[in-house]
Amino acid sequence: MADYGSLADHADVVLDRLRSELPVEIPVFPAEAGGPSVVPREQAPPYVSVHINGYRANGGRLDLRSTRFTERIYAHCVGANDIAARTVLDQVAEALVDWRPEISGRSVYPIREEPPREPITNEPVGFTTVTITGVYRLESEPGRDGS
Repeated sequence: MADYGSLADHADVVLDRLRSELPVEIPVFPAEAGGPSVVPREQAPPYVSVHINGYRANGGRLDLRSTRFTERIYAHCVGANDIAARTVLDQVAEALVDWRPEISGRSVYPIREEPPREPITNEPVGFTTVTITGVYRLESEPGRDGS
C-alpha cells in the first residue's frame, strides 16, 4: 500500500527548518507544531506567521488516489516597514528555496518559490506594520528517504 503523505509530517519539517534557520529575533508562529497560529497582540515585528495547506490531486489514477502530495507554505513576513518586511522575506526564502527536506518514506522535491501575495500595510494608531507573504511549494511522492 502506498504512503499518501501527511500534512503534519510535511508541515513539521518546514516549521522546524524555519525555526532553526531564522535568527532568534525573528520568531516563527505557530511557535509549536500544531499550536495556535495566532500571533500574540503584544508581539512586535519582525516575525513570520506561517500557514500551511496541502492536497493530493487524483493524478489521473483509476482509484482516484494520488500518491503525490503538494503543500503550499504561506509565510507572512512582518516588519515595521517595507524594508524590514522584505528583509524577513529574504531570510525565509534563503531557508526554504531549493532545500530538499527529508520526510520518512517519501521522495521529496526541492522547495520552489511561487508568486508572492500583495503586500499589506496595517496602520493602527501609533503602530505600523507591513506584511509581505511569500508562497512556497513542497511536493513529495512515495519513495526512499532523501531520494
